Amino acid sequence: MFQKRHMLVALCILVASIGPAAAWQQAWMSPTGQPYVITGDGQNILVTTNGSVKEIDPTGSPIWNQSFDVSNDGKAIKAGKYVYLGTGNDAKALNKNDGSTKWTSISPLGDSQPIKYIYIKGTYILVSNDAKAAVLDRETGNAVVTAQDAPCVAEPKIFGGYYLAPTASGVQAYKAFMLPDMRVQSISKESDKVVAKVQNIGLSESKSTLMKFVVRKTDGTYRTIHINAGTINADGGTKDVTITGAFSKGYVIVDPYYKTPELNEGNNQRYFY
Repeated sequence: MFQKRHMLVALCILVASIGPAAAWQQAWMSPTGQPYVITGDGQNILVTTNGSVKEIDPTGSPIWNQSFDVSNDGKAIKAGKYVYLGTGNDAKALNKNDGSTKWTSISPLGDSQPIKYIYIKGTYILVSNDAKAAVLDRETGNAVVTAQDAPCVAEPKIFGGYYLAPTASGVQAYKAFMLPDMRVQSISKESDKVVAKVQNIGLSESKSTLMKFVVRKTDGTYRTIHINAGTINADGGTKDVTITGAFSKGYVIVDPYYKTPELNEGNNQRYFY
């Protein structure tokens, strides 16, 4: 009996010791040169090096290579619909399939104002440094908000539509992305109706706000109902949208067909039971 237990303990120790080692192994090596920053868009991998931006696939194979000095030690880069980067004082958007230039915005923060940070929200991008910030159109690079004073002592952050700048005294918030952000705040189900409370937590009003109800009736059949909720005011404005009938469960989506550009398209749906 003692011998069997001893062998069992030894086997457990052996399995525990080789398990992690078996899972950890080299996969591939891509000869990009020494990276400054490695990032990606969920499909491929972006690498900034000294004087270049490279895209490689998930196996490490090269896709494209473009010669750009990316600002802020290679950190001024973000991947969205395009690859957005700062190079010196300029902002650029690169096509993701081949790295070719989609547009260039010349000195959007002003002369001798290199771009340090890039953020993406909806159809806009924000470029900034430790002194200035500007908002550009995602598709054209045209200025939506020209360079504004926005001093900071550390890396700023985006929260909702706000640009949060760390200062010596605290956090200074700026209204940066003037877009709506619709969500279904709550749903109440009664015997003869369903009431969805829709809320706009963005910084501009939502007009002709479409609501889609997909509901299961108590007889087991399903029904889809569309309602135009009209205008929902910014900064927390709400509206109750009601459908009548006996329903057992379902879900509600605001802006179901993405007609309204928003700060966040991922918070538009809510279920009820």
